[in-house]
Amino acid sequence: MSKNEKLPENIKPEMIGEKRYVRISEGARRYSVSPNTFRMMAAEAHAIIHVRRIVLIDTKMIDEYLEAFREE
Repeated sequence: MSKNEKLPENIKPEMIGEKRYVRISEGARRYSVSPNTFRMMAAEAHAIIHVRRIVLIDTKMIDEYLEAFREE
């Protein structure tokens, strides 16, 4: 995507970059859920990483967790 191209309205710039580790607020926006729901999902997926006083969530583990709920 070039710099001159505009993003569709439903796509946010932060959705383009795929970061593996995100904070709770960023992950909640990325997955369109509340921060509390995202924190509970991360706990169930065992995706929470504590680095000193920072809480990071492994999005790869969240994606795998969500795939378990996919209906065929």
